[in-house]
Amino acid sequence: MDLANFVIGWFYYSFYYMLFSVFATLMLNRFTKRLWLSPLIINAVSIVLLILLVKNNWIAGGDATYAMYFNYMPIVFSSIVVNLSIGIKNQLMKTNKHFEEV
Repeated sequence: MDLANFVIGWFYYSFYYMLFSVFATLMLNRFTKRLWLSPLIINAVSIVLLILLVKNNWIAGGDATYAMYFNYMPIVFSSIVVNLSIGIKNQLMKTNKHFEEV
């Protein structure tokens, strides 16, 4: 599988996981006030759920790789991208005081 098919698979199979991750990241950002903390929380919860699902045989051994690539990784990646974009926006707003938020 090449990189293009991998990314297409993410957006085709994992769209709702990524959408939920963005929503959860934004909600966690309201409670934690630290941009680096919400991706760590989402990462920890995702890993614990993935391990529990594999341990309880709810995910077969061959499907664990699929779950890792198309469930876990898009969730964490989208959370990181959301917080990076918020952090970049905040830095730009700090350096450019003449811009006002709408």
